Amino acid sequence: MSITRRGFAAVAGAAALLRTTAARAETVLKQIWIGWPDEQIRPMVEAFEKSAPDIKAPYERIPFAELSHALEVRLGARTPEPDIYSCDSPLTASYAIRNQAMALDDVLDRTRFARAALDAATYKGKLYSAPFATSSQLLFYNRALFRQAGVEPPAADVSKRWTWDQVVQAGRKLADPAKNQWGLILEQAERPYQLLPFGQSLGGVALGEDGLKAGGYLDGPAFVEGFSFLQRLYTDFKIAPPGVVDNNITPDLFGTGRTAMFIGGTWNLDTFPAKYKDLDFGVAPHPYFAQGKPVTPTGSWHFAVNPRTQNRDAAARFIRFMTSDDLQVMWFGLRPYVPVLLSTWDRLPQVFDTPAWRIVRYEVSNTAVPRPATPGFLEFEDLLRQTLRDLQSGGDVKQMLTQTAQKIDRELQKYKS
Repeated sequence: MSITRRGFAAVAGAAALLRTTAARAETVLKQIWIGWPDEQIRPMVEAFEKSAPDIKAPYERIPFAELSHALEVRLGARTPEPDIYSCDSPLTASYAIRNQAMALDDVLDRTRFARAALDAATYKGKLYSAPFATSSQLLFYNRALFRQAGVEPPAADVSKRWTWDQVVQAGRKLADPAKNQWGLILEQAERPYQLLPFGQSLGGVALGEDGLKAGGYLDGPAFVEGFSFLQRLYTDFKIAPPGVVDNNITPDLFGTGRTAMFIGGTWNLDTFPAKYKDLDFGVAPHPYFAQGKPVTPTGSWHFAVNPRTQNRDAAARFIRFMTSDDLQVMWFGLRPYVPVLLSTWDRLPQVFDTPAWRIVRYEVSNTAVPRPATPGFLEFEDLLRQTLRDLQSGGDVKQMLTQTAQKIDRELQKYKS
């Protein structure tokens, strides 16, 4: 059968129209992810694309140290890209107040998420980031060092949680500073994430309710008392090594037996057995002040949606998929962060029926407190980190905190309307 020139043109035109229509039907959803290994991200993105064949989801990975600055530049340009980005949970308020994160209340069902994850994702009552991972902290201890010192180790039971005084009593028996042997080390020894509970356990609140005032809060009685105790771990009790703040080094001191106790994240449950084959360790709940209440750190990586995206429906589908029951189980298998979905705990009973995960499940539901919601979290964190480093060497904690609070308040002025 022959085709006339006019008929050929009609067929070619129809084919071109079909190609154009197909191209228009395919949405390209551009993402920026925290720089986790590609083999952890790619399976999830591929699973999403398989579930949504009309959407392509190319992604870019940016290392943690560069991500905040990169997002400041990209989002500050006020363009539709990226459509979706990894949001460090304490920065949710910062992105929200600058109209760089879209409210997600009509996208997610709040009842499916752990309370602490929702708290970290919420600013002024609205949900501005989608919880994807969270965190908790445990007290790790070296069984061999405890046996050698004749010290009874802490119990893996939240009802028998050690007080900070008990930590000090044990630490003094386990430490020998002259031999570079220590009783305790904190994994993130300068970061507010890990250290704010020293004040929060005593009832302290680091910033005012609007997230814009540190004076009278950060330098209030609870944080002065809590951070003074923290200082004494280094100066008076001498159970912790001063000046060791690099969280690439702190786990190594525990893993190699240079310190008997270590307070750190759940990721160490995998790191320690893999890296330190001879390390025999146990876990216990995070300590607290007897005159206060248990408080544990929490928070991790969420997703946020650029409010200028031209692909809102596709972005909503992506967010729902990444926080679905099945995907969250897959995600835990790829990188075992503390689950944000209540269902994940019940779907993996064989994994979570251990002393460590039983503690963590209790903590994220009962004692976890996220970092303060403030549009100036980066400024708050940078200034407080310097103070937390300095106090390890001694000095007037009240004076140091007041000076820091004043600096923070000056920085937060720009966010006041």
